[in-house]
Amino acid sequence: MEKLSVSQLIRANKTLNRSRTSSELLVRASALLYNKAEKITNGFFLSHGITAAQYNVLALLEEEDSRINQLTISKRMLVSPGNITRILDKLISAGLIEREEDPQDRRHKRVLITAKGRALHQKIKPIYHAFIRRLTGGLPEEVRRQVAYAMVEWAHQLDGFSYENL
Repeated sequence: MEKLSVSQLIRANKTLNRSRTSSELLVRASALLYNKAEKITNGFFLSHGITAAQYNVLALLEEEDSRINQLTISKRMLVSPGNITRILDKLISAGLIEREEDPQDRRHKRVLITAKGRALHQKIKPIYHAFIRRLTGGLPEEVRRQVAYAMVEWAHQLDGFSYENL
């Protein structure tokens, strides 16, 4: 199979091809990349018996190495409090985390990773990192860095942005 140029790939994709400006193309290409990457990574995590969001909670708790507030998890993961509650409930049911009252504020819950959760995270982590290297391996290191930096810069510029500000 012959390798297509980026222009040919854009023309071949009906959504991308409808883009009239570079800004429109950037937004659509970002959505395309996100959707493809999410589908692939979700499949990876499901093959290990958890979801990507559940893995991210385990990774966050492993990095913190302490009991952290449920609201803090929600904010760091950019997930609504209602959604984080459902994610945590499933992890609790699986015995991967525990939730307890915060002694300083009983309205809040603190979350900690269990030995079983730590073991699962440690098992998946090296496989996940190898998977991510393969997923992005088609791009040279410098391109990966430049694209990542540009996306972080763009995300930062969107802080506080709203369609209402137009």
